[in-house]
Amino acid sequence: MNKLGISLWNWKEELSDACLGLPARAARLGFTAVELPMTQPDISRALEEEIKENGLAVSLCAALGPGRDLSSFDGQVRCDTMDYLTACLKAGERLGASVLCGPLYAGGGKRHRLSDEDKKREWELAVAGLRELARRADECGMELAVEPVNRYRTSVANTAGQVLAMLDETGCENAGLLFDTYHACLEEKDLTGALREALRAGRVNHFHACASNRGAPGEGIVPWTAVLDLLTEYRYTGHITMETFVAGSLDASWIQVHEEPDVLAKAGVTYLKQYFDRRQKR
Repeated sequence: MNKLGISLWNWKEELSDACLGLPARAARLGFTAVELPMTQPDISRALEEEIKENGLAVSLCAALGPGRDLSSFDGQVRCDTMDYLTACLKAGERLGASVLCGPLYAGGGKRHRLSDEDKKREWELAVAGLRELARRADECGMELAVEPVNRYRTSVANTAGQVLAMLDETGCENAGLLFDTYHACLEEKDLTGALREALRAGRVNHFHACASNRGAPGEGIVPWTAVLDLLTEYRYTGHITMETFVAGSLDASWIQVHEEPDVLAKAGVTYLKQYFDRRQKR
């Protein structure tokens, strides 16, 4: 069975020792993995030990806000971003993390129209940055999971098809696609068609199970049964991770539209477990 994960963003805005107790809570709720929001790349020994004591698998999600951008035209920004992402990989290596995921090609909030020449330059910088980052990830025994995100967050890569093209240009076997159902609801013409194409290509190495309003799997307008059936059909073996956000964090709503964090987390893991239990009984 896939590892069922949840981002600590479900409970906290930042990665810090305020997250102590959350891995144990996630394990009690029934999760078998956690995703760490790398708002900073330092993970305390106490948090590392708690994750390991609870037998949880780990993935890391890069926090690429303003000033963190591998495709920036500013060489210093690219250098600083590579340093940050490398520090994340080193932290992941200590934890035995499987992937570093996110829109690794660019920072969030990067939305602009460019000339054809500058657009090509930006793309080439993204590819070059990912290629070098993948080399460093390989040294740490990790993979990259590159995420297309919606038009309100970036103008660089919004669809799975765009990221697949970017990955093809990197030529790196340890770089794959993070498919996030929330972003796909906003950008894909055919959500299940895009997922099938990516799975058929063998490039999906991480998966975010998010409702159309950032709620739990099983909620919203995502065709959940069809989506999970595709993951099963193509024998996807990576993590299936809830990425929900506490009020005030990255993609949280301006109004409270979800249940309390523990209730939301329990609803999501219960839905996923029930789906896989039914599959096993067929």
